[in-house]
Amino acid sequence: MPLQAFVLVLISTVMHAAWNFAVRKASGSLAVLWVGKWFAVALCVPAFCYFPLESDAVAAAWPFIAATGLAHTVYFLMLAKAYEEGEISVVYPLARGTGVGGTALAAWILIDERLTIPGAAGIVIVVLGIILLGVADLRTPKNRRSLAYALCVGVTIAVYSVVDKQGVSHIHPVHYVFSLFLIPAVLLSPYVLLRHRPSVVRTWRGLKRYALWAGPGSMATYLLVLFAMRLGKVSYILAVREFSVVIGAALGVLFLGERFGWHKATGIAAIVLGLALVKLGG
Repeated sequence: MPLQAFVLVLISTVMHAAWNFAVRKASGSLAVLWVGKWFAVALCVPAFCYFPLESDAVAAAWPFIAATGLAHTVYFLMLAKAYEEGEISVVYPLARGTGVGGTALAAWILIDERLTIPGAAGIVIVVLGIILLGVADLRTPKNRRSLAYALCVGVTIAVYSVVDKQGVSHIHPVHYVFSLFLIPAVLLSPYVLLRHRPSVVRTWRGLKRYALWAGPGSMATYLLVLFAMRLGKVSYILAVREFSVVIGAALGVLFLGERFGWHKATGIAAIVLGLALVKLGG
């Protein structure tokens, strides 16, 4: 895996864990995510206008943009629901672990992305470590209810990661990320305004700081990943990105009072080992 791509993804891991922490602090509020998306779209307009947009690029990229926009809409709906029900140290590892494994499988089947033996072993170890981080906490009924939502999040991650690997090769990453945030913001608007209007008001009055980080923070995070996708294989990039679950678990333990035991320590060690293998094998 090229060093430049590796560094870009590592930077994005810190930002990714931070915006997920902000969403969890806001109790998984869909209104916070929705307001944050519109903040992100507004802030991205100058950059969108700065880079020239070619009609041929739009024609080639629009099927991927439409597909990723729909996938991201489902992703944010499921993510909000998962954080309403479960702890970040459970939801985050299970969702990301499913996403890593699913992306590697989908990339192999759909775009013939072949992996080296060390790289494939690293992905497997990362997935096992991620699941180990969260699986022990599923003993509580509330966390068990979040399992289905977390797994749905993981499926959407696999879908949009493979789509985005293809789509970003046709159009500039700034234009691509602007579109994949604008589409969910528009599609979610009727549902949020009809079903969550009081939450939108509360978000605007007292939770804007979470929305400001959840929206622009997630956009900046994924923009780095899109640039990395132009340099390396999506299976490796997503595996390295999942170091963020270590940070997310640490934030949950240190600031939200979530439990830390041998399973989380072992999971962290497995993820670090897996990332080393991905870097060597990629």
